[in-house]
Amino acid sequence: MTPKSFSVRIYCQDGHADGVKLIAKSKWPGRALVIPRTSLPDEINRAELNAPGVYVLVGSSAGAVLPTIYIGAADPVRKDLEQHSGKDFWGWCIVFAAKDHSLSLAHVQYLQTRLMALAQKTKSANFENFHDLNLPEFSATELVDLESFLDHMLTICPLFGLYAFEI
Repeated sequence: MTPKSFSVRIYCQDGHADGVKLIAKSKWPGRALVIPRTSLPDEINRAELNAPGVYVLVGSSAGAVLPTIYIGAADPVRKDLEQHSGKDFWGWCIVFAAKDHSLSLAHVQYLQTRLMALAQKTKSANFENFHDLNLPEFSATELVDLESFLDHMLTICPLFGLYAFEI
């Protein structure tokens, strides 16, 4: 597939590149939110985190060359992120949600499963939580929408140095 041009708006909430970032991509009903671990307590009540979403915790393990990732899905995302605040390996996370509230828990579980499959295929990361998941059943039209949403997610990840899904 030939790459297509796209535009991205990145809002640096804290006024610097290492802080919280809100990402909007052209022709995509989703939003991405990049949150440093240290900022999570201040961001936990954001609207984007009180909705269904898929997230990737990103960090490193002692002596590991590859990043360590944890891929999750929840409704709301906030609950899972609060539970993971005690895990030591991660330094930042990226959360994907729909700005129009069009994703359900089943949708984000589908996206989580697809991300896990891609990450397993690329072997570009160590997994904190890898397990085989069954893809939820959807109609053909829903699958097209979900795969489109996933494609947009995958174009955003490398902008922040997350290459675990690059084939």
